[in-house]
Amino acid sequence: MANDSLQSLRNLGQELYELGPKGAAFRVVWEITRRGPFNTTSSLPYGIGRASSKQPSADGWMAHLPFHDPLSVANGVRDRIAPSALQKLLTTADRALPGEIECFGRWPANFGEPIKWHRNPLTHETWPAAVPWGRAVAGHDRAGDVKLCWEVGRFPHAYHMARCAAFFPETAPRFARALARQIRDFHIENPYGYGIHWASGQEVAFRLLAWLFGADTLLARSDAEVGVLLRDALLIGAAHIEKNLNYARLAVYNNHLLSEALALFAVGALLPDVPVARGWRDLGRTILDEESEAQFYSDGAYIQQSHNYHRVAIHDLLWACLFAKSMGDRPSSAWVEALSRSISFLVAHQNPDDGRLPNYGSNDGSMPGIFSTCDFSDFRPSLQTANLLVHGRRLYEPGPWDEMAAWFLGPAMLDAPLEPPRRRTVSFTHTGYHVLRGRDDSSFTTFRCGTLLDRFSQIDMLHVDVWWRGLNVLTDPGSYLYNDRPEWHRHFMRTDCHNTVAVDGLDQMLHFRQFKVLYRTHARLLQFEESADVALCAGEHYGYRRHPGGCVHRRSVLFLKDDLWVVVDHIAGSGQHAMRLHWLAGDFPHTYDGDISRLTLQTDAGPFFIQALDERGAPLPATVVAGQEHPPRGWLSCYYGEKIAVPSFAVHVAQVLPATFVSVLSGQHQPMVDVNGEDWSIAVGERRVNFRIIDGRVSQPSGAAAS
Repeated sequence: MANDSLQSLRNLGQELYELGPKGAAFRVVWEITRRGPFNTTSSLPYGIGRASSKQPSADGWMAHLPFHDPLSVANGVRDRIAPSALQKLLTTADRALPGEIECFGRWPANFGEPIKWHRNPLTHETWPAAVPWGRAVAGHDRAGDVKLCWEVGRFPHAYHMARCAAFFPETAPRFARALARQIRDFHIENPYGYGIHWASGQEVAFRLLAWLFGADTLLARSDAEVGVLLRDALLIGAAHIEKNLNYARLAVYNNHLLSEALALFAVGALLPDVPVARGWRDLGRTILDEESEAQFYSDGAYIQQSHNYHRVAIHDLLWACLFAKSMGDRPSSAWVEALSRSISFLVAHQNPDDGRLPNYGSNDGSMPGIFSTCDFSDFRPSLQTANLLVHGRRLYEPGPWDEMAAWFLGPAMLDAPLEPPRRRTVSFTHTGYHVLRGRDDSSFTTFRCGTLLDRFSQIDMLHVDVWWRGLNVLTDPGSYLYNDRPEWHRHFMRTDCHNTVAVDGLDQMLHFRQFKVLYRTHARLLQFEESADVALCAGEHYGYRRHPGGCVHRRSVLFLKDDLWVVVDHIAGSGQHAMRLHWLAGDFPHTYDGDISRLTLQTDAGPFFIQALDERGAPLPATVVAGQEHPPRGWLSCYYGEKIAVPSFAVHVAQVLPATFVSVLSGQHQPMVDVNGEDWSIAVGERRVNFRIIDGRVSQPSGAAAS
């Protein structure tokens, strides 16, 4: 008991240290103020509200809305979109009329007609609508994950309705009426300062963006009266964001801060006649400038260690460029440079076959703007638009991903020159992302090895993703739900669920609070090299060194292009320890041969084999589980709120250190392994790789034809 108390004090001290004096003091005051009885947020700020309805009509400010003519956009990209995809867009928009909304770019949920803005569509429990926003979320666990209700408050269906009206002009009147009615209803049912829809500045920002897109491309041509309501909403929303901005600046400082700054900048750009709005414009721009340098690292990676949040941040900057243009200004150089770095980084990780990236880091389904019929996981719409804006060239051949660029930049930009990306083996050393590409660039692996620079991350150092012939055969698990049953959030975030090694059942970092980890992992890249036949990357992390035994995990990843990967894990330290090597496979039929401890995935490209060996080349016994509920194991979540059962391959070993494991991962051909002391030779089909394992590390690799 005494030891537990001392450890708790140590952890609290670590949290205060990582927050810093200013951040710690702010967080304490914020929590007391937000939850206290003196939290009064129902009064409209700056006298905004009813008085603002006496301002001039909507016509003036709506003239500043930035999007291109919807009919010209639709005509410019129609032949690039499959008729079935346009039909699906029409169906999705039609279903939103009675309140069936597509959530997180994936699955429909019925929110009712009229929409029940505070009801969880899955549990049918409700959040209180009359509670001040600071107390609206906490203490209502029975209602489930608040993000499920926030999703309808983001109005994703505004994009579906407005875009559908562009492609099917005869539908415009019914979608305009429905969207205007839903906006008015939201305004009535969610008075300023009350309920969950005011509990996050980013949620307010995303809602305003959706309304602005709908206003520009649909409502301005059919319902000018709603412009007065929207003008009020812009002023109220921006005032609320500015009033509570320090939470994002001091406690969060990630995509939340970018999104809130974007909202301030946008409202200021659209309402230059309002004195306070001009201040918001300048403040928003200043923050966007600062955060474009702070959040987008020098090598192109993003502060949140998440590809999806990286895309959210890119969208924020693209929106900002759009609003700068609408006020006759140019984008800040910091925005353009951040976009340029991001393009290089994300394209390097991209699967060329379908535009997806590894499901890396937190993925809550966020998408500040739905501008294409592409799947949620397809990054081509965002990267095509960003590259056209920054470099004036297309990355991809014509396709449905071009719709977003047409909305933001105009259909004429789709005639820009094509310059396809040249994907290659590359190391982003500042943040520790490493990509090994095959000669066929749809076969590649990504390796995470680098010291965490900020507090945002899942607990997954040395995780490896494997893509073979365009298929994500070994994958990151995703996120599933943030705010539902705690065991699910913990499962998807922690070390055990990722493709790495856990020691003594511990995480590499301490999962201290729901969205907070302590004792940031330090890691070091040891080797990175490539030849015509093989690529090799090695590194180690020190997340377990603070525990008894001082364990260090070293991992080498050897790639014989294009069908064989050898992953060598070495755990050094003192004493006996329990270790667990884990591989999470993609969604494929599978079989497991326990006699040789080999998992076989039956993919459309052929069989893919996973096997773990000891340092002598003998198979290590493993367990394979898919879709286990208690405790959770064998789950993949590519879309927020959705999980599917997939095979989880795990090897458990308890021994005195050091310990070495060798994972042999191969496509199409079963590998033939020969071991002679430190010398290894593995053949797959007509190819062979020879190497040595010295102190748990691969050395002297060479590829050759199999004899």
